[in-house]
Amino acid sequence: MWKVITANTIYQVFGKGFSLAAGTLTIALVARSLGTSGFGDYILITTVPALLYLLADFGLNAIFLREVARDDGHLRKFSSLLGLRLILAAVFFLLGAIYVFFSPYGGLIKLGILLGLLTVFSQAVFTSLNALFQHNLRYDLSVLAGILSASFGVILIVLGFLRGGGLLFFVGVWVLTAFLLTSLAFLFARRLREGPLFSWEGVWMRRLFILALPLGITLLFSQINGKADVFLLSLLDTSESIGIYGLAYKVFANLLVLPLFFVNALYPVMLRDRRKSLSLLWRRLREGVLAMFLVSLVLTLLTVVFAPLAIRVLGGEGFESSALVLRLLSLGLPLFFVTAPLQWFLITLGRERILPLIYGVAALSNVGINLVFIPQFSYFASIFATIFSEMVIFVLLLAVVVKLWIIRPRR
Repeated sequence: MWKVITANTIYQVFGKGFSLAAGTLTIALVARSLGTSGFGDYILITTVPALLYLLADFGLNAIFLREVARDDGHLRKFSSLLGLRLILAAVFFLLGAIYVFFSPYGGLIKLGILLGLLTVFSQAVFTSLNALFQHNLRYDLSVLAGILSASFGVILIVLGFLRGGGLLFFVGVWVLTAFLLTSLAFLFARRLREGPLFSWEGVWMRRLFILALPLGITLLFSQINGKADVFLLSLLDTSESIGIYGLAYKVFANLLVLPLFFVNALYPVMLRDRRKSLSLLWRRLREGVLAMFLVSLVLTLLTVVFAPLAIRVLGGEGFESSALVLRLLSLGLPLFFVTAPLQWFLITLGRERILPLIYGVAALSNVGINLVFIPQFSYFASIFATIFSEMVIFVLLLAVVVKLWIIRPRR
């Protein structure tokens, strides 16, 4: 089974490698086109919709897959999953629009955010389709959709750079690429052995929402934890600071997708392990944590060494300070990598009700540190808040897992 897990992780890594190359070129061209301040505005515009992605996600895929593992008949209820997520997307779209209306940002930034908010709907559909790719362990199809759409986006970005495209042009390309990704993913999902079937079941939709509520709240706190820095920097500091910090965080965030890809492939296998025996599940957890820890050490070392080169390639002149930011952020990679399998282990056991408390404490500490220290230390406060809050998550998750180990059935 590790062969299947590894293959699907490699598919995702390959796809991310391609999108990373495309994203690197995109960031380099956009940063050079817009400058430090303009790039800061671009980061802010794209961060607001991204904040809502996981909120619209609401943890529904995890619960859907767990139910499917118990009863494959639930696959016919895919439309309930999709319908519920689209309803959540509409709610969060409206909340995002209200936030934009009352925000202190300029008219161009507000227009850009409103345009970007449309991607909340495309992301809702794509995330739902990924539940089918994950269940079928066919991430190769999802990756192919990503490669094709990213290629299209890069072509438009290059044309925009050559023709002097402005802020709204680059935001528009981002939105168009997102909708193309969803369209391609839907076409490829039709090829799955257990593809999308449509039959409206309102009762199960409500049950799915209730079951996913702890994870939904967890994702809310997780997004606050991950995005508070950019929002508070935009209110308490300058666009230049957002640009310097945002460029480094873009690189850092790309590294954080590796544990996500790993647990995407690991979770369906953990569900099957759980059905067989708890001892097999515990062994899978130990192996997963060790693998992630070793990989994180290698990536931390590489990031520390090559951060100046990466920033120079991405941002060019004016972004030199981002190299130090990236180096400092990379010191937290082992925490982020190890918490991923710990979190999904608890979800596999149906212990997700503890997660909102853990991530709520982390989000509160993150926001508090940023609010108090940004006026004095600028983005260095955000760096510390990012690492410290993830340390809080790791310690609390580990405490719960150790407790479960102590009280586990002896057999």
